[in-house]
Amino acid sequence: MKRILIPTDFSENAWNTVLYTIQLFEGTSCEFYLLNAYDITPVELMSTVSSQRVGHFYEAVKKESVETLKMILDDITNSNPDEKHVFKSISKSGTLTEAVDESFNDTHFDMIIIGTKGATGAKEIFLGSNTQKVIRNIDACPILVVPEDSFFENISEIAFATNFERIYYDAEIKPIIDLAKLQNAMVRMIHVYDTPELNQMQRFNANKLEHYFKSIHYDFHVIRDFSTIEKAIQAFLEELEINLLVMIKYQHSFIERLTREAVIKKITFHTNIPFLVIPSDS
Repeated sequence: MKRILIPTDFSENAWNTVLYTIQLFEGTSCEFYLLNAYDITPVELMSTVSSQRVGHFYEAVKKESVETLKMILDDITNSNPDEKHVFKSISKSGTLTEAVDESFNDTHFDMIIIGTKGATGAKEIFLGSNTQKVIRNIDACPILVVPEDSFFENISEIAFATNFERIYYDAEIKPIIDLAKLQNAMVRMIHVYDTPELNQMQRFNANKLEHYFKSIHYDFHVIRDFSTIEKAIQAFLEELEINLLVMIKYQHSFIERLTREAVIKKITFHTNIPFLVIPSDS
């Protein structure tokens, strides 16, 4: 049985992520854990005048978290959910990253599925700050990010962005294969290159990927003539109507660069499709 952790801040976007997750794993035995992290800010504490009032304040926030989670679980139960799905809740104090990290002390999760704010206007933001911090700091399992207003549709096309410059490990590739089999999807490996020929190391790594993917449908795509990797991948996603983008996070990787604090608000990469970030196993 798969165990899926779904952080929620009780927003409409978070509820959309819950619905996406339920539909993604339709017919698959799963335990879904809805996690709410409640964090008291210094500004809120400044409004209190005694340690007793601080204690009451914490208790009130904790109670609201627990009761709202129960309401969500009741809503799911009343919607006649898949009989193979089990739903549980986790309420923890602290930041979202701290709460996610602590949750792994109690339970091993196969995936984290988290929503993020969508891009609007010219000055777009790729990731919300909480989502960005989870991607940067949590490497315990793959993280599927569901953009705002990204509603579930059958996944027939999965894009896997790679430069073939590193060896791939079973644990990194297995989540891609599992999703491809679950959705009967085609995996399209994207390589944005500076030179037209793969070097010896890249050819070796590409052959290793072919070995991994022999049980599913896959193909290779090489892209050139774009000013940036971001623009090349974005154009590919649109042209082939990709339903899911996959990236492996390692030092100096595409997704690692996109989540750096210094560039997070400046980058030109934006997607309205979900993307899966797989931690490096090296």
